[in-house]
Amino acid sequence: MKKANTLRVLSLLAAASLSLCACNSGSPSASSAPASSAPAASSAPASSAAPESSAPASSSQAAGSLDEIEAPYPCSEEPITLTAHIHWGNTQVLQDGNWSIINKAAEITGVTLKGTASPMETDSTQAFNLMIASKDIPDMVGGNRNLINQYGMEGAFMPLNDLIEQYAPDFKAVLDANPDILGAITAADGNIYQVPFVYEDLLSEAWFIRQDWLDKLNLEVPKTVDEFHDVLTAFVNEDPNGNGQKDEVGIFTRLSGATDNKVLSVLALFGVSDYWHLGKDGKVAIGLYTPQYQEAIKGVSQWYAEGLIDKEIFTRGGQSRDMLFPENNGGAIHDWIPSTSGYNPKISPTVPGFKLVGMLPPTDSNGDQWEVASRDKLDGAGWAISVNNPNPEASMKYMNFWWTEEGRRLSTYGVYDDDYTLDANGEPVYTDKVLKAADPINVFIRNEGGMINDIGYLHDASYENFMMDEEGQKTGALYNEAGVVNKLNPKLPALSFTEAELDLVNSKYPPIRTHMLEQLQKWTFDGSNIDAEFPAYMDTLKSMGIEDVVATYQAAYDRLIANQ
Repeated sequence: MKKANTLRVLSLLAAASLSLCACNSGSPSASSAPASSAPAASSAPASSAAPESSAPASSSQAAGSLDEIEAPYPCSEEPITLTAHIHWGNTQVLQDGNWSIINKAAEITGVTLKGTASPMETDSTQAFNLMIASKDIPDMVGGNRNLINQYGMEGAFMPLNDLIEQYAPDFKAVLDANPDILGAITAADGNIYQVPFVYEDLLSEAWFIRQDWLDKLNLEVPKTVDEFHDVLTAFVNEDPNGNGQKDEVGIFTRLSGATDNKVLSVLALFGVSDYWHLGKDGKVAIGLYTPQYQEAIKGVSQWYAEGLIDKEIFTRGGQSRDMLFPENNGGAIHDWIPSTSGYNPKISPTVPGFKLVGMLPPTDSNGDQWEVASRDKLDGAGWAISVNNPNPEASMKYMNFWWTEEGRRLSTYGVYDDDYTLDANGEPVYTDKVLKAADPINVFIRNEGGMINDIGYLHDASYENFMMDEEGQKTGALYNEAGVVNKLNPKLPALSFTEAELDLVNSKYPPIRTHMLEQLQKWTFDGSNIDAEFPAYMDTLKSMGIEDVVATYQAAYDRLIANQ
């Protein structure tokens, strides 16, 4: 494996400073967004394409028999017990015997995990810090790569390079096929200290529009930004809900975080991405500091003034769908595919004819068609092997188990004949125990020890098919076939910053971001002076150090490419 340069760095997810909150409904990790499938490989640079693996693109491989599903995967000659600190998402804590999926893995691998984290601690980062401070580090430790790399270089965790080469063929195959992942997880000293969690499928969100309103007004699904404008104008002015009141809302959002851009999806209709991304020139950019933003925010302001955007878009919050859809007032939203399509069966019994359909992103004001949102391939989660671990070889074999088809299936679908069975084609199908549970599928499985990001594995998003109606599945296929995810303005991959660079970003970018969002909201409400005020806005950002921040991201990106 290629080693990184020897600068002291902390690994940082490039998009962490601008997370898309509330997209993983029901998940304990609000910073990550679900996905269902990846774009065509040709639609994005190699650094932002979905990971390649020996597995199918969107589902676990079919299993032919119980023997294949539960085939022994011995990690040592004799069964062993490893102590493990797994405290993820502030809620998911490994305790002795509390997770049936981990218990089943012990039967298959001969490795039992004995939890050491306290369930009384409700902050996963704090739990990690307390564990490190105690100097009583268990055999296996789950946690953020920034911290694991830091303490790994200080001697707390084992370098995994040689162990991966010898004992983790499935994980190594993914690294070999995805040099950007290898570059992202390699610490400053050239060592790998964490086996990461990796999203295989990058599609997470889509545009949804009310087909029943379109039908009532004799309109077609819009294909361009101008057509979308006209459709929204009809939505808010022609009473498609039929109650005689002008109470319809055009575009609305669920974004509610302090650093979230509430009109992110609308800006994209005017050619601007408010993620750290690569522009058309291949250079690192952030949309709210580009010349194109001047015209884009004017377009957003005009739509807001015309009533096409929710008047409460900056304040309505994360429950907007549950507010607007049951009252038959919401017209269009850009949101997570599984949960949004799920409103069709949820709302149609009380709102006759209610029908949401997915639509491709309308071509923007420049004539380009692209999807602004995508799942970050790495979210920073994963696990490490302590230097105190007496069984590093067996531990690495156990880590690799979760990258095999059998391990991925166990993590995603749970225990065979309890959480899932196989259909006639040998594909996993959840049992009623899971499908009829009060919790969403992903939450239910996590409560049994599966889909835990700190137990690093290659995510399998095929479970989302069971959370969607037919329209959701059609929408995913529509976006995949069109190859619109990361087609334009692709989000940056995970980057590594030097300690000095990280200090610069953490000190300068937060106040810059605050100023950006404050001005965005002001201009959305009143765009009459944008042209006059825009030069001063750009100068203010420059005086606050935005050029230094952009240059830092560029330098980190250039290093990642060089180290692949």
